[in-house]
Amino acid sequence: MLGAIVLGVLILVEIVFMVLSLLKKSNFKKEKHITSIILFLTFLLLVISPIINWGFQWFMLGLVLGIQALLGILFFVRKRSSSEPRKIRLIFGSISKVLLIGITVLPVLIFPQYNDIKPTGEYPVGTKSYTLTDESREEYFTEEKDSRKITIQYWYPVDQSGRKESILRGKFPLVVFSHGSFGYRMSNYSTYQELASHGYIVCSIDHTYHAFMTKQEDGKTIIANMEFMNNAMKAENGEISDEETYKLTQEWLKLRIEDMTFVLDYIKKMTTSSNADAVYQSIDLEHIGLFGHSIGGATAAQIGREDEDVDAVIVVDGTMLGEIIGFENGQDIVTDIPYPKPIMNFYNESHYNVAIESQAVYANMVASRNALNSYQVVIKGSDHLSFTDLPIISPFLSKMLDTGAVDTSVDARYCIETTNEDILQFFDHYLKSSKVEIPKERFK
Repeated sequence: MLGAIVLGVLILVEIVFMVLSLLKKSNFKKEKHITSIILFLTFLLLVISPIINWGFQWFMLGLVLGIQALLGILFFVRKRSSSEPRKIRLIFGSISKVLLIGITVLPVLIFPQYNDIKPTGEYPVGTKSYTLTDESREEYFTEEKDSRKITIQYWYPVDQSGRKESILRGKFPLVVFSHGSFGYRMSNYSTYQELASHGYIVCSIDHTYHAFMTKQEDGKTIIANMEFMNNAMKAENGEISDEETYKLTQEWLKLRIEDMTFVLDYIKKMTTSSNADAVYQSIDLEHIGLFGHSIGGATAAQIGREDEDVDAVIVVDGTMLGEIIGFENGQDIVTDIPYPKPIMNFYNESHYNVAIESQAVYANMVASRNALNSYQVVIKGSDHLSFTDLPIISPFLSKMLDTGAVDTSVDARYCIETTNEDILQFFDHYLKSSKVEIPKERFK
């Protein structure tokens, strides 16, 4: 909203000067430069005030307004005279400035400022990242021979009573997160903050080359593999056959399972090391939860089935691909082996309707019927990305990338806060023995 207002005001100013220049046959250079200085000073006042929360999205606009103000000051210092404008030059100049204004305000429109979702727990939250190397696996996304590297980030409760912030003393349950196809380890930042503030250690994984962007600890930035991105889009849009989709998703799932298994094994090893960082020494391996969004949820679910150390699993709007053990005669073959852990499934409204229509053979529904304990949460009016922070950070990108519900009417903040609340309640019940009863089905 604020970005649209700023864009409208700047374009209106430029149009007014263009019209006046054409009617009066004057450049109005003096008035334009005065206006440029006033606009920049107004921008500075808005930045200083609570109205504009300074961030990267305002940088280009601030830079351009600052340059224009500087040129205005130089105009008055040098006392240059005005000349009669040429009509064509005036029109093209105004159009160019409008385009420049549009480009500088574009980041504000794509990433509008918003109020952070504040964690509700009693503990302040700290964070730390690591890039791990799995020497047992070769990185097949690169042409040169290299071992696969996985970057992880922790969020944990901290003690701020001393001079230096440190992880709070004690043992805390571990929760590990896997992002979706177009996500990355920060996809559910508000969820990690919420859990950590309530006494959890949260580990989020970047699945390198599946993640939209991976920033390694050596400073190297890795963008998602384009072939993977293209195939994921084709599969989502139904542009490839069901059989080919099955083969691709099983291949992607295998990679992610290997990533998460490696991370879990590394954590288990480090918790027994006397030289490990404090975050590892504070992990309670007796209480482990997994969760993930989309295919990340499928990853969490499959490891939850296979790893005896995992106590509870949450699938956030994902299909449990690991439950599909084959593909014959145009149909998925779903295992009937009971799911051995408590599991919670989140659904967007469209996803849930499809799942209900094919509940006899849909992996999530079959697994839920056969699970030790299963729970379902449906948020009305939500779509696939509503369960991440993206709709708050960038409503534009969320709508552009999402192919979920037809009517995305849910309030973005309500959806992610509700999701975070339910995730916390579920993990509290199974990892902290909370006595709060969890309804088997919830429609919100």
